[in-house]
Amino acid sequence: MSEYFTLIWKCFFFYFVIIFALRLMGKREVGELSVFDIVIYLVMSELLALSITEADDSIFKALVPLFTLAFLQILLSQILLRFQKVRDFVDGKPVILIDHGVINQKAMRKERYSIDDLMTQLRDKNIGTPEEVAFAILENSGSLSVLPANCNHMKYPFPLIQDGVMHHEVMDTLGVNEAELLKLCKANGIDKIEDCFICLYQKNGYFMLKKAPSTSKN
Repeated sequence: MSEYFTLIWKCFFFYFVIIFALRLMGKREVGELSVFDIVIYLVMSELLALSITEADDSIFKALVPLFTLAFLQILLSQILLRFQKVRDFVDGKPVILIDHGVINQKAMRKERYSIDDLMTQLRDKNIGTPEEVAFAILENSGSLSVLPANCNHMKYPFPLIQDGVMHHEVMDTLGVNEAELLKLCKANGIDKIEDCFICLYQKNGYFMLKKAPSTSKN
C-alpha cells in the first residue's frame, strides 16, 4: 500500500517541479516551440517518468538533470536572442511561399510543402485563391502566416534591420545598401544601425523603431 502512496506523492511533487521549471524557461506557445525546445521537453518528461516509476531512486537525484536542462535551455535562449546567425541555425528561417499572388514552387519543394497543404491553409483563413494573397510565409514553427492583398501595408514582410543587425538577404532583395540604410536611420533620429530595433519596408515608406535604452539597477 505504501508503494501507491509513494507514487501519488511523487506525481504531486514532480507536477509542481515541472511547472516551476517551465516557468523558469519562459512563456512560449506550443506551436512556436523550436526543435531544441522540443528535445528539452522530451528529455525532461523521460527523466520524470523514470523518477516516478523507480522506487529505489532518490527524488532529488532527478532534480539535478532536470534543472541542468532548464539552465541549458535558458542559456541557449539568451544566446539566440543576442546572435542572429545562431538563431537562424537553430530555429531556421521563415520562407515566403506566395509573393503577391505568385507561388514559389522551388521553396515549396525545398520545404516539402505540398500544394494540398497550402490550399488547405488558405481555405482555413477564408482565402480562395493565391491571387488574394500578398504574402504567405512558412514560419519556423511550421505554421503558415498569410497577409491578404486587400489589407496589406507591407512592401516586403521581413525586416531590413532586426535588433541592430542588418539582414543582407532582405537588403539585396530590395536593392538597399548599407549607406542608404544608415541614411534612413539618421533621418529617423537613429544615429547608428546598431541602435535600430526594427526596420520594415511599407507601402508608405519605412517603419523604424529605435532601441529602448537598457536600464540597470544600482
